[in-house]
Amino acid sequence: MADSNTTTEEFRLSGIPVSPGVVHGPLEVLTSEELLVPKNKIAPGSWPEEIARLEAALVKTRREVIAIKEHLSASIGEKDASIFDAHLLVLEDSSLIDAVRKQIEQRNLCVEIVFHHLIQNYAQSMRQMDDAYLRERASDILDVGRRVLSNLLGANPSDKYNLEKPSIILAHDLSPSDTAMLDRSKVLGFVTDIGSRTSHTAIMARSLNIPAVVGLKDASHKLGRGLEVILDGHEGLLIVNPSAQTKFEYGQLEHKRHQVDAQLESLRGTEAITKDGRKVILSANVELPEDFPLIRQSGAEGVGLYRTEFLFLNRLELPTEQEQIEIYRRVIESSSPHPVIFRTLDIGGDKMLDHLGSIEEMNPFLGWRAIRYTLERQDIFRTQLRAICRAGEGVKVRIMFPMICTFEELQQSKQVLAEVLEELQREGVGFTRDIEIGTMIETPAAVLITNRLAREVQFFSIGTNDLIQYTIAVDRLNEKVAYLYQPTHPSIISLISHTVKSAHDANIWVGVCGEMSSELLLVPLLLGLGVDELSMGPNFLSRAKAAIQSLHYQDMQKLVAELQTLNTADEIMSRLEQVAEAHFAHLLD
Repeated sequence: MADSNTTTEEFRLSGIPVSPGVVHGPLEVLTSEELLVPKNKIAPGSWPEEIARLEAALVKTRREVIAIKEHLSASIGEKDASIFDAHLLVLEDSSLIDAVRKQIEQRNLCVEIVFHHLIQNYAQSMRQMDDAYLRERASDILDVGRRVLSNLLGANPSDKYNLEKPSIILAHDLSPSDTAMLDRSKVLGFVTDIGSRTSHTAIMARSLNIPAVVGLKDASHKLGRGLEVILDGHEGLLIVNPSAQTKFEYGQLEHKRHQVDAQLESLRGTEAITKDGRKVILSANVELPEDFPLIRQSGAEGVGLYRTEFLFLNRLELPTEQEQIEIYRRVIESSSPHPVIFRTLDIGGDKMLDHLGSIEEMNPFLGWRAIRYTLERQDIFRTQLRAICRAGEGVKVRIMFPMICTFEELQQSKQVLAEVLEELQREGVGFTRDIEIGTMIETPAAVLITNRLAREVQFFSIGTNDLIQYTIAVDRLNEKVAYLYQPTHPSIISLISHTVKSAHDANIWVGVCGEMSSELLLVPLLLGLGVDELSMGPNFLSRAKAAIQSLHYQDMQKLVAELQTLNTADEIMSRLEQVAEAHFAHLLD
């Protein structure tokens, strides 16, 4: 571990807040230990012995992973411990053993280097993707791969997990195994160089109610153990060598936050209704089984966006129909008595794996993705639709098609669903007949034909992330043009307004499930535009509800009329900041 920095002056590092709370204490830096993998040649024909060694290491690793999972199940619950299911899938994947055997036969190399090479290559293909979720799934592959290699090499466990005193943990990354082996009674918080809200560090931190910040880039290489720090899981800050004034200010701020949180807790069972009687449905966006308990805990009125792709991306092979049924039933039960919107497989762009038949494209975001992909891969599409309908037996389900750009795509998607329902009827299996069909509105093309699309569906859901990207022609992951990614761009307001009008003219409802819905400053804008539902991360719901309850719908309609006369995104945002300060300033801290 690195030594403490010699400077005693306060400085701050910014990252991504993934688990709220503020903690103060000493820093403990966990360093990664690289295994030395031999590149030994083996005698031709001796591959069976190498495969036998691999199989023994896989069996031993599987026992270790199951033991960790059982240990976590007892402490944080079975659902949260299920993050180790991905590890078990890798260990039980026969195609992996076949690939190792083929490489050993062809190259006459020992099993360690062949296994290491295959694991690294597979993980690297995921690490290079822009999608944060896929990058975190690469950590699953590497984590279990390191365990297998350790068992092949006979390596002894490290004692790096033994903490002398309660500390804030800093690491380049924290794998599930790392987190499980720590003495959590001595863990005050987590900080990592890499990661996102879907990283296992984030998931487990939220499950354990431990503050966490990820994405601090190279903090683990710059900071040493023993430094006094404040970890701010609300703002995504790591404050090193905090001054007496900073400690005092944080003490006051935490006291204020606790008071606000206590007030918000009392709102959990209430509805999001404005002062003049306009109700807005607040739903939850979820994607991982670990998020399911948060649906009810947050007071959400259902699931406004269930991202089904996690079940396809977090593995080396396609999920079976039965596997999908079991997961879909869990989210339905977690959301009951409120409905779930199942977005069908939104694969492509930066979310593509080899086992799903990926192809290299010059412009993947303009290529074979979402509904374009599933209409061509109808084997995958039909299996998923069957699973959703069967999982929903006896209840209402909502099925939403992503990236619809043409009227024909929507008709084709509905036809496939109709054929699936006829098929299930013929088979005599149980399935739901109470289905509402919706489409995501994510492109200017879709917005401009919403009057036609509205006649074919029961609801719209505006995916503002892609709508902004496609409308302004900006890659928000590109630092050179990220400043152009503007939710308050006048064109975006006009497109949302047009979509809402088309929906209401056709007597269907419209929601927003993109990041705009979770931005508190934008709640008055979306309310004034007439949006019927906002779907967001469960942690944002209580503040959004309090904001809506502080506003008058008619006033927000007048505000939108005013905003539509402004020329720039900055002018619009500045006006929205004034509204927020006037009506719900206490929620902004």
